[in-house]
Amino acid sequence: MTPTPLVSVVLPTYNRAKTLERAIRSVLNQTFRDFELIITDDGSTDESRSILSRYSDLKNVRVISSTHRGCSVARNLGVTASRAPLIAFQDSDDEWLLPMLEKAVAALSSTTSSAGIFYSDMVRIYADGSSGDVRSPDVFRGALVSESTLDYQVAGIGIQASMIKRACFDQVGLFDEALPRFIDLDLFIRLSDHFDFHHHGEALVKYYVSDGISADTHALVLARRYLLRKYRKRLWVHRHHLANQYLLLADALRMTGSKYRSRALGVLALLTSFADSRVRRKAADILLVASKRS
Repeated sequence: MTPTPLVSVVLPTYNRAKTLERAIRSVLNQTFRDFELIITDDGSTDESRSILSRYSDLKNVRVISSTHRGCSVARNLGVTASRAPLIAFQDSDDEWLLPMLEKAVAALSSTTSSAGIFYSDMVRIYADGSSGDVRSPDVFRGALVSESTLDYQVAGIGIQASMIKRACFDQVGLFDEALPRFIDLDLFIRLSDHFDFHHHGEALVKYYVSDGISADTHALVLARRYLLRKYRKRLWVHRHHLANQYLLLADALRMTGSKYRSRALGVLALLTSFADSRVRRKAADILLVASKRS
């Protein structure tokens, strides 16, 4: 019987034949070796299956194929199939630096650490080859919103830069399959209510900017509405937190061309928290843009 690895790496993919092999190799080439790689193919119709066939015979690689049901389902399939006490995630268009797993395992296995989640900074790679550093936010247990940004405090953490103890999933559940976007953000919100996060202030991931779900503005609107409903009671405790979420939804609606609804939410944000100067400034900008003719 194959020994249980220390780390399970879950890598979902859907029609990413051009970048899939780069992502896989960045996992297989890690300096830390005690891991299994679970690749969940979410019904790809391009050359992904041919690429995956090259790795399916490796002892530490498992490929799970399913019909196309979305990234959250694919990730959940991988987590459910995993065997290790530590679970890491890679995206099929990104790349890990070689010591990613080694540093994550060291942080979570330390006897002096109470953290349940590890995450690092990233390097964003643009289509023209240029790059920029992405510093992830610091996370404080129990906080929903960052007062400095007025957004969810975990916004900006990459799932591909994280490692999570299995026991954390046992308590908060898996990825919310109803979300079309912000799947990672929602999971991190739930995790931050119960567990400490370890922020590794070094970039261990190359995050490649590409057209995908993150470029779908309609999905953005749906996701922001969903999160508003899900966390409204907690946001209401500090009305400027709720007001800023109204403004973020208003901006998303503007991008889809729904200017009337965008203006209405801008007004609602002002009514919710007129006393906050940041809300007033952001609402004024949104109302100005939304009132302009195309």
